[in-house]
Amino acid sequence: MNPGIQLNINRISFTAFPKSEIGAARYCKSFELHLEDIQLISISPRLVIDDEALFILIIDKTGEIYPLPQYVIDTDGLDALEKHFHLSSIKAEWEKFSYEEHQGGIDKIIYPKAYYWKDLFENNWKLKTRVLYSWFSPKAFFGTIDERFIK
Repeated sequence: MNPGIQLNINRISFTAFPKSEIGAARYCKSFELHLEDIQLISISPRLVIDDEALFILIIDKTGEIYPLPQYVIDTDGLDALEKHFHLSSIKAEWEKFSYEEHQGGIDKIIYPKAYYWKDLFENNWKLKTRVLYSWFSPKAFFGTIDERFIK
């Protein structure tokens, strides 16, 4: 199977990009999820060494986080996801961030529209700790998801 996002009538599946091609810091595991179980979609700008990177976070009703690497940008799978959830271009949303904002402390909700651009995680000790080590572990999505967003 080709790596990337596949959408059908009621499911999203993600096939991982090979770790040998994208590196361990950007690698995200494959997953499959019912579309109706998706509660939130968030974007997380990060630095991988000194390169700007983006992770798209799919959060289900239980608060489980399913990350997608930036390699899904400009693919048919991401276009289908944006259309299904009536999202603005995720690539355009990413361009709103400055280089300095890729330090690991920002995760912005882009779906649902009622929570648009709100912080996904509570600003507590977990988020502050994550910022300290995100430069060597960019996929650290450690934090407390604001309970208002998970039903």
